[in-house]
Amino acid sequence: MKKPALLSFLVFMAAYSLSFSQTKNDSTDSKVDFISKLEFINFTEINVGLGLVIKDVDYALQVVNLSSIIGIGLARNLTGGIGIGYSLYNADVKPIPLFIDFRYFTNIGKITIFAFGDCGIPLSTSETVNLPKLFANPGIGMVGYIGDRLSINFGTGLLTQFWFDSRHDSFIIIKSGMIYSFKNKKD
Repeated sequence: MKKPALLSFLVFMAAYSLSFSQTKNDSTDSKVDFISKLEFINFTEINVGLGLVIKDVDYALQVVNLSSIIGIGLARNLTGGIGIGYSLYNADVKPIPLFIDFRYFTNIGKITIFAFGDCGIPLSTSETVNLPKLFANPGIGMVGYIGDRLSINFGTGLLTQFWFDSRHDSFIIIKSGMIYSFKNKKD
């Protein structure tokens, strides 16, 4: 009784360990060639948002943001970076958001998609405005390949702004932009 169990276990372990040596078509192989470890990447985007919940506050109706993120490949298909931008709210409020950005890229068929998460603080350009203290912006998007180093992206997300007194407001964000890779050309 012990010999068939031991033999079955050894056959299973051999089959299991040999399965790692076979090549496979991994769905996370990126069609966009800029997502690799330790390469610098620049994301330049314009975001347009419409307010959802609190619309009686001067800066909660709509927002337009231009941002630039310098990032680096942290792992396969994962990037992280630091960004700065310039925002325009409906009441002529113009904060400068400073934030961190993380993105994970993967493929579904022939389409490269990504999930992103931004989190940061809006820096005030005037002393009279009571700006939110923190913001978070998760979402998803798609990437279109243009050239060796250049791609375009389009995505949507939910921008939520927080104050320390438990108030918050939210925007549906549509973001589009360009992705540039600073990678070395292969010889």
